[in-house]
Amino acid sequence: MATGHVRPRGKNKYQLEVDLGTSYTNPETGKRKRNKKYKTITARGIREAELALSKFLVEVTGKDYHEPSKMKFVDFVYNEWLPKHARKHLSHTTLQKHMDYLEKRILPAFQYLRMDQVKPMHLIDFLHNLEEDGMRLDGKAGKLSSSTIFYNYRILNNLFNFAVTCRIVSKSPVKEIDKPKVEYKESEVYTLEEASDLLDCLESELLHWNIIVKLAITTGMRRSELFGLEFKHFDLDKRILHVRQALTHSRSGGYQVHEIKKGNRSAKKRDIILSESLIAPIKKLHLLRKRERVAAKELWGEGKYDFLLCDENGKPYNPDSMKNWWSRFIKRHELKYINIHALRHTSATLLINEGVHAKIIAERLGHSNITTTMNVYGHALKQADTVATDKLDAAFSKRKLNQ
Repeated sequence: MATGHVRPRGKNKYQLEVDLGTSYTNPETGKRKRNKKYKTITARGIREAELALSKFLVEVTGKDYHEPSKMKFVDFVYNEWLPKHARKHLSHTTLQKHMDYLEKRILPAFQYLRMDQVKPMHLIDFLHNLEEDGMRLDGKAGKLSSSTIFYNYRILNNLFNFAVTCRIVSKSPVKEIDKPKVEYKESEVYTLEEASDLLDCLESELLHWNIIVKLAITTGMRRSELFGLEFKHFDLDKRILHVRQALTHSRSGGYQVHEIKKGNRSAKKRDIILSESLIAPIKKLHLLRKRERVAAKELWGEGKYDFLLCDENGKPYNPDSMKNWWSRFIKRHELKYINIHALRHTSATLLINEGVHAKIIAERLGHSNITTTMNVYGHALKQADTVATDKLDAAFSKRKLNQ
């Protein structure tokens, strides 16, 4: 609770002090200090000074008061936003991505400014600079993608929203600029023929990759969900796969097994009917993993998990390992390259082309509702609708010819 004091300073001068009852880190010394506000006034006596103190106390603790901050942008990120907001509200993989963007681009750009000194023009100049040639950090030619630029904007928006909440600044300068536009590209997917060729090539691959890629195409599961699969999630007699958890990995957070974060309650815990062709391979892999567990000297995580994708001691594969294997696999078999996530899009597109209802597809993919499916796969649904219309036209034309 805030308290106030009056100190005479001579010649009708008085110093008003309000202790806000909180503390902060001095960005210059790194030491914790009490958060106090001071004001020097002229008054005819102590009673008038005490009245002024009462007004000052209301002023600095009132809801409309905004403290002029001298906190540097860098100090705010590391001392306030990171420990008090980001680590509590962001997943460890999202936090790792945020910090990568911050340390590579955002912090170098704003490191010499205080939070209250960051103006809309600084943000506009920063985002405009990202659009220039030569801003890529991977050595490749060309510009940054519009989605990368937007991600930088998104992080800045998150930072300043929290700064407003903490009353470090009175308003967010991010709110005063236009959002960068994102140019969405239609994901390239496999056709039915290309998907069939892919499945044929998988027969010569290691059993676990054979199963996982087939699951990706036939179920549309996310990569984190595939890596979080354990044998207990399969009811092979009923051909049901219980999608219940995900596995993610980051440099700072390591491996984490957690509930599925995307979608509504039913999407986070959903059941999918398995392809008959996968039953025997899954049983075979399960037997292989059992033998490895018996032979292992020490099991990862004290044997708590029984992953499909793991080393001999049960340690899960890093989710990025699938990217590396996928690139080698595509080159080895001279297949058309699409990214790993596009296997999920391939699954949805093939189902749409086969006339499966969008609601069923939404449930298989774990979308919150059918609207998400309609938005993401609207182009494929339009193409399927065109084909359906053409088939109806052909049927009616044939009927007329037969009359």
